[in-house]
Amino acid sequence: MGVQESTGVQEPRSTFAVFVVGFCGNMLCLVVLCRRRLRRNSYTQYLIALAIVDTGAILSEVLVALDELYQYRTDKRTFMQHTIITCKLYYYIRYIFYSMSSWIIVALAIERLVAIKFPLWSKYICSVVNARRIIFLVFVFSVVMLSYHMIVKGLDCSPTSSTSSSGSTTLFYNQSLTTTTFLNFSSTTSSSPSTTPCRCKTLPSYAKIDIVMTIYVWRLVLMLLVPSTIIVSVNILIMNQLYSESSLVDHTTKANQRKKMILLYKISKMLVIVSSVYLVLHVPGSLLEIIKFIFVHALKICNSKLQYYIYITHDIFDLLTNFNYGINFYLYIISGKHIRLELLRAIDIFKRNHTTHRQRSSFFSSSYIHLSKNHQHNHNNHNNHNNHSNINHNVSSAPKPSLQRLSSC
Repeated sequence: MGVQESTGVQEPRSTFAVFVVGFCGNMLCLVVLCRRRLRRNSYTQYLIALAIVDTGAILSEVLVALDELYQYRTDKRTFMQHTIITCKLYYYIRYIFYSMSSWIIVALAIERLVAIKFPLWSKYICSVVNARRIIFLVFVFSVVMLSYHMIVKGLDCSPTSSTSSSGSTTLFYNQSLTTTTFLNFSSTTSSSPSTTPCRCKTLPSYAKIDIVMTIYVWRLVLMLLVPSTIIVSVNILIMNQLYSESSLVDHTTKANQRKKMILLYKISKMLVIVSSVYLVLHVPGSLLEIIKFIFVHALKICNSKLQYYIYITHDIFDLLTNFNYGINFYLYIISGKHIRLELLRAIDIFKRNHTTHRQRSSFFSSSYIHLSKNHQHNHNNHNNHNNHSNINHNVSSAPKPSLQRLSSC
């Protein structure tokens, strides 16, 4: 418990900082990529979907971080109070975000390989419609594959559920990706006469199923081995094609087609960098998560010093994994010139719209002031005219002196 407390307090604060950076980057990514110039390309469909699921993933990490801070309060009440349905949906939706984030990058890498290696096929395969279809298939695959969370997760209201978090041999998965934790969200049920909180976690009767599905099938195979193998192999083939001597030196093609090929190669280089950074930030954290589970829980190694270093190292790589969910747009800006130009266009349009809005506001305000002054001036003239006419009317209507009075004078 001491290890977890010493390493778990600083990580939520770092997660909040990563969330701010990542959320701003993903929002800018959506603003730039949804513009008409880039929206017509197939690869931007993957990048838009990636920005959306990465935002959901990093938002889930913030919820876990908030719960991490709340669990150190004296009343032990956590940030969110779950029901059975919300508990199941929380894990289910959260894992879908994580899964789609990885497999969209895999699909993007394969799409770039087809565009580079088979340019004749790319006209039919690398289209906006097919990209959306593939994203939908990734979503369906994640929904079906992770549906077991709707069964194995739930509220455990047994007395041991509130105290098992302090045990050194209890099942403790990482909150970031394989979250089957006894320290997670709690809610106090009205049916229980005591104040023992109900923990949202893997139900004890499904613990073995969750270990097999989450640690070995999902984490090890579907999130580590298969995506890493595909991305590394595809990136090697793409880089081999990009840096081959005859890749760009083709004098038989027209100048316009050659410019398109150069742009295609630059885009492919940018996406190779994105997928490579994903491997660097994601693979160590996933691998260390599996090692932590095997050493601490499967083998039940009780060396406190070793556990301390494992948890410290895992917290560092877990933070890097969270950073992976918000760094993509900054990679686009650094490595993609056309993305930078589109961002500058968006900023320029925003400035012009803002300037036009200010000019219109100042014009309407000055027009309003001018009209108000004219109205006041006309009103004053009208009053003066009325006063003058009243004076003339009074003078003309005054009684004239009689002849008798004049003669007496």
